[in-house]
Amino acid sequence: MSAINDQTILNCLEKIIDQKTGKSVVALGLIAGLVVKDGNVGFALEIDPKDANEMEPLRKKCEEAVFSLPGVKSVSAVLTAEQSAEP
Repeated sequence: MSAINDQTILNCLEKIIDQKTGKSVVALGLIAGLVVKDGNVGFALEIDPKDANEMEPLRKKCEEAVFSLPGVKSVSAVLTAEQSAEP
């Protein structure tokens, strides 16, 4: 069984393309808080709050892609939306 690490996960996520921009979620800098422990993987996709509804399918794709990697037991991918501090 191959060891799962951050780079393995990022290489996998590099293949997930945001249809709106045509770029990978990694190239867009959406992946944050990546944690890999004993085959359990967690990460967040940092998105614009106004894009939340359309980003859910992308989140699912990311989760499914990572889960398909050998040695991955579970995946938890969440959407996080930073609110701007504008008044």
